[in-house]
Amino acid sequence: MSKKKAAFLILTISYFLLTVCDLLLTFIATPDLELEGNPLVRGFGMDWFGLIAVNILTYTLYFVMAYYSYIKYKSPKSAETQDVRRYLSDITYGDPEKVNIGMWRLPKYWSPQVACLCFAVSTAMPIARLVIVFEWYFILKGIEASLFFSIVAVFPMGRIDFFIALFLAWGLTFVWIYSEFHANRDAVLKEKE
Repeated sequence: MSKKKAAFLILTISYFLLTVCDLLLTFIATPDLELEGNPLVRGFGMDWFGLIAVNILTYTLYFVMAYYSYIKYKSPKSAETQDVRRYLSDITYGDPEKVNIGMWRLPKYWSPQVACLCFAVSTAMPIARLVIVFEWYFILKGIEASLFFSIVAVFPMGRIDFFIALFLAWGLTFVWIYSEFHANRDAVLKEKE
């Protein structure tokens, strides 16, 4: 089994288990959903059926994103092996000379951008969901985690998980870019031998 397939399995199974744990702990802590922080539950008065449906939809989207980034996406080959910015311009615009800061132009080839986004989000989401599981655990066990809860209180509606996922996903885009660049470079150098 390849490393990417193993990572895909670990991430999708972990996210599924964390989703189930989150729902189970939510049910134990607040069967009437009074303490639930999901904006759909709070804003639209969803019940358990709605919350479970949203989680099924979220997991399905998560699975598709992880599948695309870890299994389906095939990296384009590039002759650019020296400069990561030129490599990124080559796989995005088809020309290593079209380097631009911030990638502000629309890409000619969308698959690398979609794969990068899917990788970043599908890798960050289990970590963010784990924070929510810990939060419910602390509440249920009555653990005095004043620093943790004071940090959570800073975020709108206490949704620290959303901001953790966003921050991690942003950083993981750079991980994806550099790992793709190095894999391409290694493949090109191996072909030249």
